[in-house]
Amino acid sequence: MLRMGLCCEMLPRLFFSLVLGKLKISKSWRPMFYPKTPFLGNSLLEAEIFKVNSAALSQLLEWLCQTPRVTTYRVNRLRTNVDTHKTQLEEHLERHYGQHAPGIYGLADLPEVLCIAPLEAELVLRVPDPALREIIVDTSCGAALLRGAHIYAPGVLAMESNTQLQEFVNVYADLAGKCKRGTTTRYESSDKVFVGVGKVLMQRYQLYNNKDAAPTGIAVEMQSNVSGVPSLGDLSSADALLQNLPSIVCVRVLDPQPGERILDMCAAPGNKTTHIAELMGDQGCVVALDNSASRVRGMLAKLDKYRSIQAHIFDSTKAVAASSDESCTAAPPFPCGSFDRILLDAPCSGLGNRPQLLCSIKQAKVLQSYPNIQRRLLGQAVQLLRPGGILVYSTCTVTEAECEGIVAWALRKYPELRLMDATPRYGGPGLPLSDLEATQSQLLQRFGPCKDLDTVGFFIAKFQKY
Repeated sequence: MLRMGLCCEMLPRLFFSLVLGKLKISKSWRPMFYPKTPFLGNSLLEAEIFKVNSAALSQLLEWLCQTPRVTTYRVNRLRTNVDTHKTQLEEHLERHYGQHAPGIYGLADLPEVLCIAPLEAELVLRVPDPALREIIVDTSCGAALLRGAHIYAPGVLAMESNTQLQEFVNVYADLAGKCKRGTTTRYESSDKVFVGVGKVLMQRYQLYNNKDAAPTGIAVEMQSNVSGVPSLGDLSSADALLQNLPSIVCVRVLDPQPGERILDMCAAPGNKTTHIAELMGDQGCVVALDNSASRVRGMLAKLDKYRSIQAHIFDSTKAVAASSDESCTAAPPFPCGSFDRILLDAPCSGLGNRPQLLCSIKQAKVLQSYPNIQRRLLGQAVQLLRPGGILVYSTCTVTEAECEGIVAWALRKYPELRLMDATPRYGGPGLPLSDLEATQSQLLQRFGPCKDLDTVGFFIAKFQKY
């Protein structure tokens, strides 16, 4: 097998030849197996996810470990035409994959969305080549690679000695978390999983021997991965943003209108904030709050392109002003009834972010802590919403307590709230709970295991205040 790299134009054809069997494949190759649960058998944590709907838990856990195979971009229609951007993506895919380029398609009631299909099954690399050297990454980086990312310098845990520039390498994720950074020899472990093949763009001395500055940039350019998601990296620009489908649906459920005053309570990194502004035609006022100064600084370059967005470093659990002076609406805290619509994309356990090769949460009490902050934020949102206004509550997690449990609590606590149908609908209904009526669960939108839609775990509830 080839170890040294070829010219960029030849790389896709080399790998397609390999997986189509035109090159001789070693009989020692074996398929790699992925975890059935991201909790490595921690039954206490698993039990916290579904306390009522426990019969569906095993299916959910296995689904969390699998990779969503469709890539979605949200096109900024204030800047460009969707068809124009589709053509640009098609040209990029054709340069990379030639006649094997995956298709691109849109969604009828989400006209700003472009979806990139996975590679054809026979083109997906399933097994490593034992002749290649190895790169080790952590599980977070490994998950990103399975979604089509490249490996940036900080993500390379280990690289074997004498690995050369332009060399092809097998890439593994370390499930056990025991690989020491900078390891020079092959990392032997039964808890490493093969994620794909990459081309080396940085050598060991660049990654580990620079004491003056941390290395930056792409260290390994992925050529193929085992998920079938095209290895394109992030093609985001001012014209289009790489974004999970449920996050796009979430803002469509909010349904912002031109001229309205809208609050995004936990705005960083600003992707939903900009979507709100785009759907409003950048006409009106979108207030973006986040309690982290660094996160707000990080999204300012993105938000500054919109005249309707105002960003503030502020703790949204204290967003309601003690005074009822309605003239004080320029900056937080705000008087009650200040907003037409509110998006509360709440801090959560993040368990819906697939694939979850290994969950970073190790203790049940950490999972149990999230509903408290979610309730505090929702209480502020109810006060800040004007009568007749719309509140959308969303999370990127799958636990009952952070999703349907919060909805049930809100309906008990605030009789002025009524559930509305969370449309457009791409996910399924909410899970049944004893304190939620079946008709109420049907109004919720939960993204989970579904044969017709392969995306991340997410939850959306839509309220109107009376």
